[in-house]
Amino acid sequence: MDDLGKSNGAVTQKIAAGAVPLALVGVQETDDPCHWERVSEPWEVLATPVSAGRFHNRKTFLATPNCILYEESFASRLRVRALSPEGMLALSVPIRWGGGTRYFNRPLQERGLPLTLPGAVEAMLDAGQQHYMLLIRLTLLRSLLGESQWTALEVVAARRCLVAPAITRERLALWLGGLLNRAHQAPAMLNHLAAVQALEEELVQGLFEALRLPADQERPERASVRRRGFDRAVEHIRRAELTRLSLPSLSAAAGVSPRTLEYAFQEQLGLSPLGFVRMLRLHGLRRALLAGRLGVSTVTDVAHHLGFTQLGRLAQEYCQAFGEHPSATLARPFRGDTTKFWIPAFSQARKVNGAQTRHPQD
Repeated sequence: MDDLGKSNGAVTQKIAAGAVPLALVGVQETDDPCHWERVSEPWEVLATPVSAGRFHNRKTFLATPNCILYEESFASRLRVRALSPEGMLALSVPIRWGGGTRYFNRPLQERGLPLTLPGAVEAMLDAGQQHYMLLIRLTLLRSLLGESQWTALEVVAARRCLVAPAITRERLALWLGGLLNRAHQAPAMLNHLAAVQALEEELVQGLFEALRLPADQERPERASVRRRGFDRAVEHIRRAELTRLSLPSLSAAAGVSPRTLEYAFQEQLGLSPLGFVRMLRLHGLRRALLAGRLGVSTVTDVAHHLGFTQLGRLAQEYCQAFGEHPSATLARPFRGDTTKFWIPAFSQARKVNGAQTRHPQD
């Protein structure tokens, strides 16, 4: 890819002056895992570095209303727990994976391509990891795929692994890289609705032409009670006021016993249900402190705003989780997020050049 931006914590984008951003291309680059969390929408990611090496992440991206494609690299080993984007399929295609890389507690990269429907995910990314990530709205997939293809997609998504030989993975990575490079070389085309829609359709159709999906007669396997309870609990967490969640309320929303839910969260994320909720809250606090202004914001005000009341206990947990006190995060220089690679306006329908843009509501 072209070297489009080198400043740490920066985002470089190509948008024609005065143009409505139907789509975006650009580069994100950061050396701070907390800043990486802030600019990773529509993911909600919780990053835990697990090696002494310097954190560095770089994304070269194309973002349209219905698809996001980016090439991403990591300099150090990282454990990631995340809520994947609502209403979107997420698929990872390798460029370079380390021997320690794991998805969903399994070395899926040895057999195929990790993918998931919306939900909570866990991954261990090795130092030097490099991959393409493709996010596609489910409504777009349903509109472009035939019934048998959609059913086949449900089958592999339930297994969270699309089996593909090494040569297929290599060819797919080359094709995605070519499409991404084409968009970066001609960003003016992204000001035109027809070109953006053509890119989206090319991504979907090219992807499924390259991959071998299960036979038509296969049907999605019914998930276990434990897995269904986990998925329902995650969706409840996504929409709930986190300060009010309890194990009984989560179990009721999930339709399973507290013990079953505990087993499910340990199996999927390596955390208890309330441990995951607490982690979401702590990382949210850290992102807010990073963006605060020393002398204007205070740790107490930010913590209280997010529903933390036991500040002594909070300071201990925060230091244990991040290796620094909350005040140290607040005092760190913040260069700003600039523009993220996912624009909220993408989720709203509007007219451009007299035509209605496609922004499916999920």
